Amino acid sequence: ASVIMPPVRIERVEKPGAEWDAFAESTPGARLGHAAAWAGVLAGAYGLEPVYLAARDAQGALAGILPLIAFRTLRGTLELVSLPFLDAAGVLAREAAAEEHLVAAALEEARRRGARALELRQPEPLRSRPPPEASRVNLALPLPEDEETLWRALPGKVRNQTRKAEREGLVLAASSEDLVAGFHAVYRHNMRDLGSPPHPVRFYRATAEAFGARQRVFVAADGARPVGGLVALRYARAVTVPWASTLRAERARCPNNLIYWEALRWAVEEGAREFDFGRSPPGSGTYRFKRGWGASEQPLAWTRLDATGHEIPARPPSDSRWARVATRVWRALPQAVCDGVGSRLRGRLSS
Repeated sequence: ASVIMPPVRIERVEKPGAEWDAFAESTPGARLGHAAAWAGVLAGAYGLEPVYLAARDAQGALAGILPLIAFRTLRGTLELVSLPFLDAAGVLAREAAAEEHLVAAALEEARRRGARALELRQPEPLRSRPPPEASRVNLALPLPEDEETLWRALPGKVRNQTRKAEREGLVLAASSEDLVAGFHAVYRHNMRDLGSPPHPVRFYRATAEAFGARQRVFVAADGARPVGGLVALRYARAVTVPWASTLRAERARCPNNLIYWEALRWAVEEGAREFDFGRSPPGSGTYRFKRGWGASEQPLAWTRLDATGHEIPARPPSDSRWARVATRVWRALPQAVCDGVGSRLRGRLSS
């Protein structure tokens, strides 16, 4: 017998706001990328066009959401991405019918625009498709209700390294300082060392304005000199750290431990149930660091489709010969050149 699907209406949401966030924060599976604020941040910082889709049920209530950005790559090809620069977003729906209608509407949008691909950075597989190969993993830590329990649960090595940062004379920069600038001073140098263009400081100022009290920036300093920093964002009962950097020459002093411990403390104070360390390549140094805090793997189900709905196999951009050459060149450039050119290139790199 055929299955009768409930009626679903798809609409374009020009300015996602309170209704969008209320749905996301009350729906299992929501991630930071589902926050309504990203539409304004990405449009304001990079001039990117939001294409936010919503599914409504027969009573007019939200049944699903899909944040998308019309993204032009370095090669000039157009893609619809949910969402660039973040680890997880994609379709968030309470029922299979809403999910299927949203995917169909996104594919229609891709065809209408002549987009080469639809990239859905799903934290979990779509209901209607077989799970993609899990080549990317997130790392997350469940949080207790109080700081003391959190501290006792941390491995001894992590506690010792956190104390070492204090013994080395590192302190948290005062909240009265320009913490965004302090973080960015470290971040742009670290990104040059990694061989990748950085987001400009205007991007982080835009997130600070859009998220308000839901964003905290933690900066480890040696006197007045920043040596490490991270950006933490609270959404959907989780605190996520999408960006963190420390100066390579200072890593033996454990500034990373200081800023992550302070971010974890803040997460507990805010009543978050999970601390999302973000995505890392399995086996990498950042992967081992995050696992060291007790974080567990969460395989991501990033799904790339062509405009007809067929899956596109994709390898990570860093696997290409062009990317490896570009990384070597970038590392050799003067910092001033990286700062000037990087902000223009970063808006064309979705990772």
